[in-house]
Amino acid sequence: MTSTTTAPARVGDDEATSDQVLDRASGELLDVREAPTERLARFLDDIAELTGQLGEARSAAEREVLARMDAEASWTTVAGEFQLQAPSPEAGMSYYDPDALHEALVALGRRGLIGRQAARAALKTDITVERNAQQRGIKALLSLGGEVAAAIAGCQRRREQPPRRAVRVRRARRS
Repeated sequence: MTSTTTAPARVGDDEATSDQVLDRASGELLDVREAPTERLARFLDDIAELTGQLGEARSAAEREVLARMDAEASWTTVAGEFQLQAPSPEAGMSYYDPDALHEALVALGRRGLIGRQAARAALKTDITVERNAQQRGIKALLSLGGEVAAAIAGCQRRREQPPRRAVRVRRARRS
């Protein structure tokens, strides 16, 4: 990052123990362990707003770069020390309908115009069974108690790593 970035910066030699971040909106060091929750909420809200603004700025710059690349019909550009690459406007615009392709391959195979290997190389058939535990149904079964609850409870596992958690920040309505 350069000194013109707006994201928070960690301060200190040991990042694992450093609890100070630079609040670039105010220019102050913010000790996250000592700051009141209201201050942290404002800090998180400022970051969310900056993130949105950065996303809009990035989109505007990317649109302009893409327009220039399209005008030159060149999707790899060297600009100073940077190399910019993007797909052409037609990249990804066409695809093969899997059902129609299957029918065409079967018909071609029946006529002896292509072999099975060629058909398999052109169309992969995946059969996937995905099971997802449903909390509502599990809770209902656990509420039955006894042998049913014991069998269901025996299926519960503990993750090695906790899932990522994030704090959602919204401005409270004042009455």
